[in-house]
Amino acid sequence: MGPGFAEFDAGHRDLVTVTRFNFYGDRIVTASSDHRLKVWDQKDGKWQLTDTWRAHDAEIRDATWNGPFTGQHIGSVGEDMKFKLWQEDVTQPPNSGRRFRAIFRLAAPQRVPFVSLDFRNVDLDTWLALITRDGYLMVMEPVSADNLTDWQALDQFRVCPAPERGEETSFRVQFHHDPVDITHSLMPEWDRKSLSLVVAAMDTVKVYRTDASRRFYHAIELSGHGGLVRDISWANGSVRGFDVIASGCKDGFVRIFEVYTSVSGSGTNQQGSRNEKTSADSPSIRATTQSGIGSALASRAPVSGSHRQAGGDTKFKHSFREVACIDSGHLDVWEVEFSPAGDCLISSGDDGVVRFWKKSISGEWLEFAETDLTDEPNGA
Repeated sequence: MGPGFAEFDAGHRDLVTVTRFNFYGDRIVTASSDHRLKVWDQKDGKWQLTDTWRAHDAEIRDATWNGPFTGQHIGSVGEDMKFKLWQEDVTQPPNSGRRFRAIFRLAAPQRVPFVSLDFRNVDLDTWLALITRDGYLMVMEPVSADNLTDWQALDQFRVCPAPERGEETSFRVQFHHDPVDITHSLMPEWDRKSLSLVVAAMDTVKVYRTDASRRFYHAIELSGHGGLVRDISWANGSVRGFDVIASGCKDGFVRIFEVYTSVSGSGTNQQGSRNEKTSADSPSIRATTQSGIGSALASRAPVSGSHRQAGGDTKFKHSFREVACIDSGHLDVWEVEFSPAGDCLISSGDDGVVRFWKKSISGEWLEFAETDLTDEPNGA
């Protein structure tokens, strides 16, 4: 690889499906179709294997770190219909296969596997989002904030009607990870621990936020995609006054949206324009509800409604503008991710190339580098 890149053999027995850095960038978890997770630590400028273990009884679809303030935990989901939360046990020797142990397990509802997950941390509080292959979203929270061995459902609902049997599907979920949500920036008296989610739901992108009752409402839909949305990324930097979300689509385009939030009754956000679409433009669909919360909810049948609307006590309105539609050069965009500052974006796709995009002074997103991974068959 070129300067600045470190190459190592991941050593999996099958396709590597996930590669995730931890918060500090000094640990990596890799997951594979070989049912195994591996954890790597950076030492003396090299990536060294810490442990390998069989995490699922089928292909692993997603895995990511929780943290950084709750200890060393990894969440994973697989085709075996399971979510598992792994906690590091530093008393176990490296490469023993026992360094990480499962402290919580959750079976997917209706025997449809989870395909995507994410964690959100505010101070010492943790939340978990999971979504299934047919678009059933679950948001979980620990029963006790200082104990991650027991979780309960905060909310759960469908993000769209269930796809037809045999239909190709695409669902991804990601929390907004800025330390402070933009809703709290607009209204300091608003819940500082309010949650925001972005969901890739088939051929569209939806944003959900919690209202005063900590129930998720459908804030805005980012429409205009020409195929299944494979991935989404929510940029950090709410201090800019609006949110920035990127999507990678099966049609080969990377789209970048600016999402504007304002307090209801205060007029349109000054960043708005004539081409903005608001949450009011979405068709009215009956809101769905769940009675009560708790671990038992996970086994109940999913509600049949479509996307959720506000419960009546939200104080905000939302609009969006598509600011870039980039012909990525990928045959099919599979992953997009913003840099920590939100001013750079990487994308990858079926062509085996990773492309790096940067926003110019004029506001245009331009490609400034690319790496052809097919030239390095032994790379991670």
